[in-house]
Amino acid sequence: STRADYVPAFVHTAREHLDTAREYMGEELFARVPTQHCTGLQDFYPPPDTYNLVWIQWVIIYLSDNDFIALLRRLKGSLKSGGCIVVKDNVSKSGSVWDGRDGSMTRSTSQLREIFKKAGVEVVTEGKQTGFPKDLYKVKYFALN
Repeated sequence: STRADYVPAFVHTAREHLDTAREYMGEELFARVPTQHCTGLQDFYPPPDTYNLVWIQWVIIYLSDNDFIALLRRLKGSLKSGGCIVVKDNVSKSGSVWDGRDGSMTRSTSQLREIFKKAGVEVVTEGKQTGFPKDLYKVKYFALN
């Protein structure tokens, strides 16, 4: 693959965060991200056969199971041949943990695996983020196709 094969895009619900990315990254790096989508992931419909890699980090806790399953199905369709979806997020020890302060739902590894199965994506590999304090949730990543 060449650099021209990559089509980076940002998706965020808040325009101010997309605008801040320009300031944070600087003009040269930001210019490499030609597309910004100001929408929630539950409403994001990526074009088919577009991405080599889709990286989702610390946002699935804000999606319902049904919205998450539907998103994964759409993202799978957006992958080029050999492409991969990476999901990285907090994981509970068992069951779902609701946080009424921010409206998030932290799921267990087994719940995530069930969602992946329902979405028709396969776990290629998974791992655990290291270096976080022990009193926080575990952070895991899953590579899917």
